[in-house]
Amino acid sequence: MKELMPEVLRARLRLMLEFPFLAAAVARFPILEVPSAVVATMATDGYHIFYCVDFVRTMTPDETIGVLAHEVLHCLFGHIERRRSRDPGIWNEAIDYATNQCLLETGFTLPSSRLQDYKFRRLTAEDIYDLLVKDPQRKQGWDIHLESGDALSLNNRDQDAPSPDDLRKLRIELAARVRSELQGRQAGLWSEELSKGSEPRFDWKSYLAQFVQGLSRSDFRFFPANKKHLWQGLYLPSLGVPGPKRIVAAIDTSGSMSVELLGEALAYLDALRAVAESELVLLECDAKVHKAEAFEPWELSTTTFANRTVAGRGGTDFRPVFDWIEQDAAGAAGWPDCLIYFTDGYGTFPEQDYRYPVLWLVPKGGAAVFPFGRVVRVGN
Repeated sequence: MKELMPEVLRARLRLMLEFPFLAAAVARFPILEVPSAVVATMATDGYHIFYCVDFVRTMTPDETIGVLAHEVLHCLFGHIERRRSRDPGIWNEAIDYATNQCLLETGFTLPSSRLQDYKFRRLTAEDIYDLLVKDPQRKQGWDIHLESGDALSLNNRDQDAPSPDDLRKLRIELAARVRSELQGRQAGLWSEELSKGSEPRFDWKSYLAQFVQGLSRSDFRFFPANKKHLWQGLYLPSLGVPGPKRIVAAIDTSGSMSVELLGEALAYLDALRAVAESELVLLECDAKVHKAEAFEPWELSTTTFANRTVAGRGGTDFRPVFDWIEQDAAGAAGWPDCLIYFTDGYGTFPEQDYRYPVLWLVPKGGAAVFPFGRVVRVGN
């Protein structure tokens, strides 16, 4: 690993000495130099912190400490993981406002190009995002927030890099140290962001992955999962293991699932079936099936899902989906390997179970009882 440039090394040491409540976090997150052609300022993927030599040389020593602390807080607050399916540009703006407010009110110095607005005091990044969605003006901070699957992040990972679950545990440990050493008013300012970064989430993605992987068309083992994808939170089968041939996913368009949650769940399902090389049939339905769309195994459809406008928004009757599958099975397609139904569960169910597995993906507040199939709760 290349040694840190003197300005960054001094800033790192001063940050640990002058703001000791962040010392453990500063020591734990790796700091790496990258060419200006890759990152022109500074960046983070939620674990690694990247900097450009030319950018650092434009700042004063105190500003360098502040910007380094800014990147550390993105890691400590779990900002990259918390975006989920939110608009990346607006989310990047929201987390900069949240981070800078914490730093400025704790005595840090930041460049004049910082994003700051006192109306966002004591608001979490999620709260700020909701306000910014209504504001048509967009602003850009100085740093770059990378997704975990970004090429820069991938190229700098090593065998010791934590898994998503280990990274959350690390944030919990570091947040406890910050709370114990940062006293008084400042502790209150940081509290909500620290809590959000440490919140446990039911691992519905792992459950969904295991359900899909369990639809094996052979006697090959699916576990352990492909370790190359675990750091992304994708629990995928090892290469060469055949998965389901055809998956049907039904969307209850009556309004039971938020667009954000639906986009996240569909994008994850799409990633799973792409690795398994499965055809995906997507049905949009409420009291009837409004639209049926098929995606071949090689088609990339995640972007479509993330920005999808669904048809319908009427009452809910689950029977038309099962009728559609039965009619479809009478043709050349045959029976699907499974049906995955996105719904709150409030509607009219068929009177019988079916010959294929059924998984109900249900948001919080959804029905408590389903007459058949497996149920998994998704969302916050």
